[in-house]
Amino acid sequence: MSAGLLYSDALRDGFRREVPQSVSEWADAHRFLSEMASSEPGRWRTSRTPYLREIMDCLSPENPTRRVVVMAGAQLGKTECGNCWLGHVIHRTPGPMLYVEPTLDVVKKVSRQRITPMIEATPVLSSRVKVARSRDSGNTVQVKEFKGGLLIMTGANSAAGLRSMPIRFLFCDEVDEYPGDVEGQGDPVALAEKRTATYPRRKVLLTSTPTIRGVSRIEREYLASDQRRFYLPCPECGHMDFLQWTLGGWRGNEGRHHHIVWEGRDPLTVCLCCAKCDARISEHRKSWMLSRGEWRATTEGADGVAGFHLSSLYSPLGWKSWAECAVEFWDSKDDPFRLKTWVNTVLGETWEEAGDAIEAGVLKARLESYVAEVPNGVGVLVASVDVQGDRLEAQVVGFGDREESWLVAFEQMMGDPSRAEVWHKLDTFLQQPFQHESGRVCHVERTLVDSGGAHTEEVYRYCRARLNRNVYPLKGGSIEGRPLVERPSIHNRYKVPLFVLCVGTGKDIIMGRLQIPKGNRGPGYVHLPVWVDDEYLAQLTAERAIRKYVKGRGSVRVWEKMRDRNEALDMTVYALAALYSCGQSFLKGVALRAQKWAVPVSKSGGAPDLPKVATVPQAMKRRQSQSGWVTKW
Repeated sequence: MSAGLLYSDALRDGFRREVPQSVSEWADAHRFLSEMASSEPGRWRTSRTPYLREIMDCLSPENPTRRVVVMAGAQLGKTECGNCWLGHVIHRTPGPMLYVEPTLDVVKKVSRQRITPMIEATPVLSSRVKVARSRDSGNTVQVKEFKGGLLIMTGANSAAGLRSMPIRFLFCDEVDEYPGDVEGQGDPVALAEKRTATYPRRKVLLTSTPTIRGVSRIEREYLASDQRRFYLPCPECGHMDFLQWTLGGWRGNEGRHHHIVWEGRDPLTVCLCCAKCDARISEHRKSWMLSRGEWRATTEGADGVAGFHLSSLYSPLGWKSWAECAVEFWDSKDDPFRLKTWVNTVLGETWEEAGDAIEAGVLKARLESYVAEVPNGVGVLVASVDVQGDRLEAQVVGFGDREESWLVAFEQMMGDPSRAEVWHKLDTFLQQPFQHESGRVCHVERTLVDSGGAHTEEVYRYCRARLNRNVYPLKGGSIEGRPLVERPSIHNRYKVPLFVLCVGTGKDIIMGRLQIPKGNRGPGYVHLPVWVDDEYLAQLTAERAIRKYVKGRGSVRVWEKMRDRNEALDMTVYALAALYSCGQSFLKGVALRAQKWAVPVSKSGGAPDLPKVATVPQAMKRRQSQSGWVTKW
């Protein structure tokens, strides 16, 4: 072929317009699922999850949508939807892309278990992404280079990773697990989005399972969108509506939406009830309904922002059935902690904490007399200590099955915390025996002491000398949405395990539990003895939750004092943190311990020791036991 013909063919190819291909079309044509990343390996089929088609197509370059929000239950394919978009970017619309997970540890897991297998299993991607052969190959755990662009994966806890470079495409996965503030520089999603400012044709995808109402980041984003719902046709009358969960079982048509109904607690009777004709629809017809479903916006929303909500009721056949959803609901409906998880992960909805404030008079009406200092039902005693300028305050709390709790003892120890005398009083309080209803003798097994005040040095010294009694310092934090207790750190002068807790999370939990009615004793219920006074109850109810604008973090939920003193509330939160600090394996055994403790004994019996915190080096313990300072205090 002559040079002229080669030139003319190349010129013609250059002017030939490429046929547009949406993200869903690309996935059906090119993507393969690996055995490592999927329970259904092989060629990708959007028809398996029809509800993902429009979400993916909103991410296509031809679609005017610039911001896509997906609030959904667990295991519905929302992350794989984003990965299909990633494949489309690499193959069809190359450019710089940032992929954000909650932490760097999650990034490494996702990269190795999802992204790398997807690239290797999909030929059009493996031929474009550099092979990982060396550190500077352009293909590492966090960086994937391809012709015309690159992928950077980072954690929302890394400010440096979020502000690394300009990007055109941004995928933020599980945003409700992100910290409210990253390294003092503000909201991680806002930091990442600033990287897209120079690209007029940018695309942003935010996905997550929601958490707490008013705190959930994905709920806030969804409410700012056009709030689309996936409408399905009734096989009997053709009426289109979205799926809803109601608590009424066979009470008939309770709302204007398709809803789940059942008879008794029989999983075989679980089915869908049409919102219009009241027909009972068996789950085997779900595939027919899904294939004919369509997304409909329920409000106007901001320009260029598409929001999608999905529950696990839409899971394809073979994934999560309506009967499984019902059984999980029946098993968790009487346990607020399990029910919260069910609402978040199955319904894809936020959990509304019961009550942001409570009146002291309500608590006074439910005070009770214990048969003994430690009633039956308790399986472990923990203590919490609050340090004030002129005193120490301490209380002992007993916990039982599913975190039902009993206030066992409370005492104020007056004295200057900079002097040893007041700490000796605390020793006496913490080491006293408590009489159990069964006749056995119980002791405090773990203590957390607040180190966030003016006497931090004294707290560390006190705790260091008593690690063999499971006495540890704690420090409160206020980052919204964090777990109550973080893993302990020994990065302090005395190398003492320091527990960091999110005070806001703890107050959310405690206030919700104080709202449980007196007649509903059981999981989470807080028992208060008749000997507590009005001042203690006033301190326990001294705060309320409000929404407040904080620079760099937007609208956040914070706890506001309604009176000066709130030590009782703080110590109650610390006591719960002391329980959590024992670890999940110990928590699972508290119910069995409570059963054993309730067996009457003929002579005194002590409680078994708790394991020591694993982060305390054995050599450090030996140094502590050999030091004269330990015996001095």
